[in-house]
Amino acid sequence: MNKRFFVLFLAVILFTMTGCGKTSSAPSSAEDVLKKADHAMSKLESVHTSISFDESSVTSNPPKRTSQNVQVQADFQRHPLMVSEEVVWKAPLQTARNIKLFRQGDELAMHERLVKDKKGWQEITEDQRAQLLGVWVPFASPVMDLSLLEPFADDAKLEKIDYGYALQFSLSPADYRKLMELVSVNSEQPEQFIHTHGGFPVIDKLDIELKINDQTMFVTGVKMSANVTSYFKRDYIRYKQKLDATYSYFNDIDAIQTPKDAKMFQ
Repeated sequence: MNKRFFVLFLAVILFTMTGCGKTSSAPSSAEDVLKKADHAMSKLESVHTSISFDESSVTSNPPKRTSQNVQVQADFQRHPLMVSEEVVWKAPLQTARNIKLFRQGDELAMHERLVKDKKGWQEITEDQRAQLLGVWVPFASPVMDLSLLEPFADDAKLEKIDYGYALQFSLSPADYRKLMELVSVNSEQPEQFIHTHGGFPVIDKLDIELKINDQTMFVTGVKMSANVTSYFKRDYIRYKQKLDATYSYFNDIDAIQTPKDAKMFQ
């Protein structure tokens, strides 16, 4: 065979093989991306999480306005299971709260850093943690529970970005109620999730975006933005929520140390 044609023939074969390899490994749909990301995150050994969450609400009866901001810095390691969370909670006209949360296995405790605090570390429940952090932060910290989004993957939009993929979810009122039921299913007091118990939600906006690395399929960030009004006959609760979470140092954080003054973990 002519050398020139042989080189050309070899190049075509290599190009075809390379193209086929990319096609077979590339996700074929939003659902496929979500499944691959869920699998990758479920195998993650350690990660650092940074979260900012803002929420404001207005109620008609009694007339009341509230707002809060929650900042979380968390480290997670799987073997042995430990989670260390630094939480700063702020609300207008209130002193900021600096709280340390620590999980070891099935044990969970908190320590609020106040000058006059004599309590030290106190054991708490998952429900108490959820009350402190709000509806959405436990959903994203220390790692994203992607299984909650699987029922809505068919309607999600898939976009290719520089380093991977962006998955965008815009939920309908029916989808919103379903998601809130999934989020609150493990709560000891699910009636606190008012949007799923008696209220009729009107969704102005509920958008969720995931960013995923195409090499590792790790979720690198999640953004959520919601404007929702829940009506109860003539009364209502209107609120806005915004969450921004980033994940980094995948399988590369320093080993988490048990707090020396937390006796329940000794």
